[in-house]
Amino acid sequence: MGRNVAHLHTDESIFYQALESGACVEKMGQETSYIWTRWALPVPVDPRPLWFRRPPKRPGNVKSVLVFVRDVTAERLQEQELRIKSTMMQEIHHRVKNNLQTIASLLRIQARRAESPAVGDVLRETLNRILSIAVVHESLSYDESSIIDVKEVCQRIIAEVTQGILGPEKHIRFSIRGTDFLLPAQQATSCALVVNELLQNAVKHAFREHRYGEVFVELVDGEEMRIAIIDDGRGVEPGFDYRREGSLGMQIVHTLVRDDLKGTFEMRENPGGGVRALIAFPRARS
Repeated sequence: MGRNVAHLHTDESIFYQALESGACVEKMGQETSYIWTRWALPVPVDPRPLWFRRPPKRPGNVKSVLVFVRDVTAERLQEQELRIKSTMMQEIHHRVKNNLQTIASLLRIQARRAESPAVGDVLRETLNRILSIAVVHESLSYDESSIIDVKEVCQRIIAEVTQGILGPEKHIRFSIRGTDFLLPAQQATSCALVVNELLQNAVKHAFREHRYGEVFVELVDGEEMRIAIIDDGRGVEPGFDYRREGSLGMQIVHTLVRDDLKGTFEMRENPGGGVRALIAFPRARS
């Protein structure tokens, strides 16, 4: 600290606390720009090993105290910097989420004013894609970690799809099966987009001629991560190939699963009727 030892003041209070109580005492303090941690360990008179003897019945059995002092300035400054960075990242995600929701609001207005039904449908589909990304950023703005619960994200996306593209004449029930499904933010964002596209595809095509139906989102967390979207709609026509005849949404799904998630995607007839869309991919290494 740049001063003579004789001019320094010591803090003996921790020593007397341990001596009088017979218990270990820990104390942290700051002197100028330094942060110190002090530990006071009472030493009983009983010479037997620590593992054998019992705790002293009264403080009088303690005749001496070991005091350890450690400079933890660098550690505390690093912790403070990490807290500041974490707060900044949460604020950034919060602002990104707000900006995405603003863009979605503008698209919603445009969709309502669109003279062509086809244009309105395209705008609403784009709106839901943006909102599915906003859901992930909202989760990151509340949690300082970068791990996202995909099950919670799927629940939010189902709510957006129900409000956004499910007409009043359609009575389709959505549900989620499986346990919590935790993924890093990058993988969670791709999964959010994929689930959004598949849910929109089910509403748009599987129940084109049906007013009632069910759609299940099935999550399997294991050696290989799996997400299945299962509906009980009209199924796929014989010879259908989503890679050749699929919409823009299916192309987005195929690209995200192949390039971002490094996994596989397939659509096939469900044994109980309808379609089963399955995504399988490895968990990203941290």
